Amino acid sequence: MVDWIWVALAVLGGLFAAKMAYALSVAVALPRTRGALYVSTSRVRIRALMEAVPMVRQQVLVDLGCGDGRVLHEAQKRYGVRGVGYELNPLAYIRAKLRTLGCRGIDIRFQDFWKADLSEADVVFCYLFPDVLTPLAQKIWAEVKPGAVVVSANFSIPTLVPDRVLHPGNSLHNDPIYIYKML
Repeated sequence: MVDWIWVALAVLGGLFAAKMAYALSVAVALPRTRGALYVSTSRVRIRALMEAVPMVRQQVLVDLGCGDGRVLHEAQKRYGVRGVGYELNPLAYIRAKLRTLGCRGIDIRFQDFWKADLSEADVVFCYLFPDVLTPLAQKIWAEVKPGAVVVSANFSIPTLVPDRVLHPGNSLHNDPIYIYKML
């Protein structure tokens, strides 16, 4: 019976340590993310994105705030794209690095995407809050090349007119995915 108590305490201690690591990583990133928290993109939404925006081998996919790297990993696995992900949350960054370990052509950077050059991107993906999307629109207009595709999950990008708006089935709240073709 005593062994079970030690096992339970070890499990609870591990859960507490994980929660503290999460809280610390949020606190570290919060000033630079302007309050945005790391939220994973669901598999349903990633699948819908991959079907709606087919890519070809060696195209460049840039994920702004890549979280755990799911979008980059799936695009590389499905299409063989080169991917660059930017993440400021230390825990999400580590998860993305681990998820994409061994995936050739994926580069996860612990860097603020505002300092990134988007001129080589064929596809830009973001899942960001509306207050960040307004200044991001200016960066997109200034840097993204004609013909590139920009995808925003949940929120539209001001000053850009979507080419399509997806509503993936079975997705929680059926939140939209906005797809823009840069002219």
